[in-house]
Amino acid sequence: MTDALPTQALVTGATGFVGGHLVEALVARGDRVRCLVRPTSDRRWLPPGVELAAGSVDDPAALALAVKGVDVVYHLAAITSAVHSTDYDRINRGGVVRLLEVLATQAPRARLVFCSSLAAGGPARSGRPLTEADPPRPVGPYGVSKAQAEQAIAAAAIDAVIIRPPAVYGPRDHDVFAAFRLAARGLAMRTGPRGQQLALIHVRDLVQGLIAGGRTLTATGVYYVNGGNYAWEEIIAAIGNAVDRRPVVVPLPALAVRAAGYAARAWARLAGAKPLLTPERVRDLLQPNWTCNDARARTDLGYHPTVPLEEGMRETAAWYRAQGWM
Repeated sequence: MTDALPTQALVTGATGFVGGHLVEALVARGDRVRCLVRPTSDRRWLPPGVELAAGSVDDPAALALAVKGVDVVYHLAAITSAVHSTDYDRINRGGVVRLLEVLATQAPRARLVFCSSLAAGGPARSGRPLTEADPPRPVGPYGVSKAQAEQAIAAAAIDAVIIRPPAVYGPRDHDVFAAFRLAARGLAMRTGPRGQQLALIHVRDLVQGLIAGGRTLTATGVYYVNGGNYAWEEIIAAIGNAVDRRPVVVPLPALAVRAAGYAARAWARLAGAKPLLTPERVRDLLQPNWTCNDARARTDLGYHPTVPLEEGMRETAAWYRAQGWM
């Protein structure tokens, strides 16, 4: 059953790529939205009328204040790359543990929607898309931290649903933007093995899945959401069409990709910046199959992706152009 009444929602990670889109969609539905924001957060994409709660997932006192009176918490705050590998555990797992502790005392009836990741399940080693019945086998610290956060939620006495998306793209995204920029110059760097299969989801479809998780009160447990499973070549062709180019594919040897991961992390440590590539992310990039099956979400949550790959890529490219990114 889906609760159609307006709710009081808390969104962590609200100023991030997915978080900003989620907040906009919740406000458009008529929900009251509170956003947990750090003093340094970029708030330009937050719509007017949202309530701001100062703090971070590192701060139990701020979390305790932020969760008071909420009906549903959308927990998106996380890091996907880090200079120090211990940061994945501190933020991704530790943030969930701290949130669970304050929910138990301050909002025990609130529903938790946790945005996890396909990385928590790991690559599809059997050659078929992963389902929720497959045991988690993450390959790097990011996936491990997400899987351990899921375990903490499963062990807690709380109404919760876990959403596992694959790679996300769409307007405002910085990570996939690198592929668009290269394609606009007529190039595509193949960092994975030939024949690589990848799942991909447009941010609008992910937001639909997250909201369905918050509103479908009979749903619990883990759900994959997906926009489609594709060959790497299909994705590059769609990006090329979106920028009106046919990129020349340049295959990179695995050794060169690994070296680039170490070099990017070393530069990030010196510059004090977020690394775009790390040895851990390289390990993910080199896996042959990152696909998943979202049949359970379609049945239980009424989830249905609405953004075809070609349309989503063209929309994304148009946004990059409008912002002067390309």
